[in-house]
Amino acid sequence: METEPRGKGPSLELRKVRSRDAARSRRSQETEVFYQLARTLPLPRTVTSHLDKAAIIRLTLSYLRVQHLLPAEELGAESEEETDGYFLRALPGFVMVLSAEGDMVYLSENVSQHIGVPQLDLVGQRVFDFIHPCDQEELRDILTPRQRVGKKQSQDVHTERSFFLRMKSTLTSRGRTLSSKSAAWKVLLCSGHIHTYSSAEPPLTCLTVLCEPIPDPSHIDFPLDRSAFLSRHSMDLCFTQCDERVTELLGYSPEDLIGHSAYEYHHALDTDHVTKSLQILLSKGQVCTGHYRFLVKHGGFVWAETQATVLYNSKSTLPEAVVCINFILSGVQDSGVVFSVEQMERPLTPKSKSEPDSVAMETSAELFLKLKESPEELTQLAPSAGDSVEPLTDSAELKVFSFLPARGPSPPAAPQDLCTPELRQLLTPIFDPVAMETSPSLAPSDSLSFDMDKVEKLFAVRKEDEAPPTTQECEGLDLDMLAPYISMDDDFQLAFLTPNLEPDPPRSGTAKKRALDLDDCPLPKLSALE
Repeated sequence: METEPRGKGPSLELRKVRSRDAARSRRSQETEVFYQLARTLPLPRTVTSHLDKAAIIRLTLSYLRVQHLLPAEELGAESEEETDGYFLRALPGFVMVLSAEGDMVYLSENVSQHIGVPQLDLVGQRVFDFIHPCDQEELRDILTPRQRVGKKQSQDVHTERSFFLRMKSTLTSRGRTLSSKSAAWKVLLCSGHIHTYSSAEPPLTCLTVLCEPIPDPSHIDFPLDRSAFLSRHSMDLCFTQCDERVTELLGYSPEDLIGHSAYEYHHALDTDHVTKSLQILLSKGQVCTGHYRFLVKHGGFVWAETQATVLYNSKSTLPEAVVCINFILSGVQDSGVVFSVEQMERPLTPKSKSEPDSVAMETSAELFLKLKESPEELTQLAPSAGDSVEPLTDSAELKVFSFLPARGPSPPAAPQDLCTPELRQLLTPIFDPVAMETSPSLAPSDSLSFDMDKVEKLFAVRKEDEAPPTTQECEGLDLDMLAPYISMDDDFQLAFLTPNLEPDPPRSGTAKKRALDLDDCPLPKLSALE
């Protein structure tokens, strides 16, 4: 009984040793397989030797996806040229390839120069883990390919994409790199195309974009070009400060722009485009407007592009101003055409009497305060110093523009011009009472009384509007001149005074008696009218 445990002891220890050796051998073989897999990646040995197993699997899957995207001919004829190293330096950002599921298939090597995160830490990762939560739904809609509808299904649909994305950045304004926990959001302008590669198995949809960071105006390390100027605005885009270089580029002095909205100096056809850029600016903090037309003083416009950034209060963290870098991209076009009143010269000094009459231009705020203090000014035109007051009743000759429709017929000078000849003759005593007295054709009193009776009936006051008669007035009335009594119990048919062509229907005794009484009574009023 005592010898059996002694015999089992060495065998148990031997099994444990053999098990540890087998596990060590499997791990070493697995590690060797991963190292061999890492050597197949197009990366330097100094990089692959520091990769862990998860990174090797992630990079290998991304490399296989890239091979599905590129044709076999391009992969076989791959050769490095001397100019290849300058491509990334010339790009204003980094290149990113996304799959339809949101995986980052490829990123260029210079991604760390723009957001601080190394290339190998991003390739194969999900992009939704590195972008702002409010931008994730927008990116999912962009990655979804649009269905082609109609007969022309063989033709490609609109594949161009341009959007703004907030991505994590570990770079500070001074170029130092922070930890991932202290990363901030950087706005990227992403522009590119989405393609579906049906030749791949399975078919692969990818979005290839160039991500260009928008520089912060407060941390610009390079001097601005002579074709650019800085401007500062309030949150409603009114100019508060402006670079003096604007005079050389656009003709305005800084005093001409301060206090006015930037919308007043944009072409009317670019209003929707500028408004959309403003919405992106207020929601994401930075924006690049793209090309739009900036109006030039005295006429014409230039093509421009603006990079705008919202400045936040350090204490309240609320937005307080907008700083813009405005790049002028072209020369003056259509210099002889004035598109806005703001392009004209504003008078700074009172005009002399020898100058032609003109209305002084005031801002809406000043005009509102002036009219609020003195409402009687509404009845007059706003004169300049030394001008005479012109009432609004006088017709002012307005300048006719070619893009306005032709004027309609002028309104009639007198109200009788709107009346028909019959109504004008009837209302002659009101329109021209003096002519009625001197005219010999209207001398007979009967015709005058006849017309006056009709006029009085047209403008007579209704019975319910008059005051009820008093008892003395009722006693003085002639009851014979009043309308006959009509009973509401019987159906009484009112008849005209013209002779009846058909025989009257038989009547009851009471109704017949009342009808005879009505025929016998005199009707002076009706006879007079007849």
